[in-house]
Amino acid sequence: MMTRVRWLCAVLVLPICLLAVVSCGRKTDPLIPDSPRPEAVQGLKAAFQDTTVVLSWRIPERNSEGKNLPPGAITEFRVFRGEIGREERRSRLKQVAQISVADPAPAEVRSGTVTWTDTGLSYGKRYGYRVRAYGLRGSASDYSGEVLVAPEPSPVAPHGLTATAGDGFVVLAWEPVTRLTNGEPYAGFIGYNLYRGTGTGGVEPAPLNPVPLAVSTYRDEAVENGKQYSYRVRAVTSPVEPWRESPLSAEVAASPQDRTPPEPPTGVTVVPGIGRVFLTWNENRESDLAGYYVYRSAKSGGEYERLTDKPVTRTTYSDESVRQGMTYYYVLTAVDKSGNESAHSKEHKTYTESLR
Repeated sequence: MMTRVRWLCAVLVLPICLLAVVSCGRKTDPLIPDSPRPEAVQGLKAAFQDTTVVLSWRIPERNSEGKNLPPGAITEFRVFRGEIGREERRSRLKQVAQISVADPAPAEVRSGTVTWTDTGLSYGKRYGYRVRAYGLRGSASDYSGEVLVAPEPSPVAPHGLTATAGDGFVVLAWEPVTRLTNGEPYAGFIGYNLYRGTGTGGVEPAPLNPVPLAVSTYRDEAVENGKQYSYRVRAVTSPVEPWRESPLSAEVAASPQDRTPPEPPTGVTVVPGIGRVFLTWNENRESDLAGYYVYRSAKSGGEYERLTDKPVTRTTYSDESVRQGMTYYYVLTAVDKSGNESAHSKEHKTYTESLR
C-alpha cells in the first residue's frame, strides 16, 4: 500500500516539476495595453459669419502615444469657449457644446471632419475656442490649440448661383458680392469658396478651391458623367485663413452627361447575294460603345431607314429584307451607352442579284 501511494505522488509531482522547469525559462516583457487616450485635436479652424462662428476639425486617428486608434474609439467632442478682454485677459473656459460622434446633430460629421456652429456672439468682443476629444472609456485628450475670432459684419450670401452641366464638367456662376450683412457697401478684398456634395446629401465642409476664388465663376472638371452634384458658395474678405465668410448661398444641382458621340464606323464592306446583303466593318475602340445601327435607302444621299431596333453588338449584319434586282445604299453609325450616335459612315452602294 505504501508503495502505491509513493508511486501516485511521483506521478503528480512530475507534471508540477515540468511546469516549474518550463516557467523558469527566459522571462518575456509584460504586455502593456495601448493608451485609450486620444491625441489632441489638430488643425482646429474657425470661420466667422457676422455673429456666427463655424468651427471645424479633423477626428484624431491616433492615441496620445502616437499609435493608431481602432475605428469608433473616439465617442465625443467637447467645445470650450472663453472671452478675451483688455490686455489679453482671458475668461475661464466654459463648455458650450458636447458632440456625440454617433449622433452629432446639430453638428455635422462628414469625411472625418466635424463642423459645429456657434451663434449669438457679440460685435466688439473676441472669443477663443478649444476642443477636446473623448475616448470609449471616458479618457480625454489634451486641449486643442486655440483659435480666436472677433465677430463683425460679414459679406452677404452670394445670390444667383447657377450650375450648367456639360460633358465631363459643370460651370458655376453667381453674382459678385458688394455689401455686408449690415447693409453697408464693401469695397475691400472679396473672394469666394465653393462647396460641393454628391447626390442630395448636402455639401462637404471643405471648399473645392484651395485658396479663395478671385472671380465669380468656376469650371468644375473633377466630376463624373451621370452623377448628380450639389453646390453652394460663400464670399470671404480675406485671401488667407481665418476667413470672414458670408452665409451659404442657395443650393443648386447639376448632372454632367456624356454628350460626345463615337467616331463613325470605318472599313465598311457590302457583299450582295441572292435574297440578302451581307455587311462587315471595323470595330470601334470607344470604351463606352453600345453597338452599331444599320441604315438603308433606295436612293443615294438620304431617306435612310434604320434596320436595327437595338444596337448591333457584332461587326457583321445580314440584311435579309431586300428585294431581288434592287439597288440599295447603306450607311452605319456607332452609338454609345449614353445614347450618343455618331455621324454616318461612308455610303456604300450595292445591287442585289436576281434569280435566273
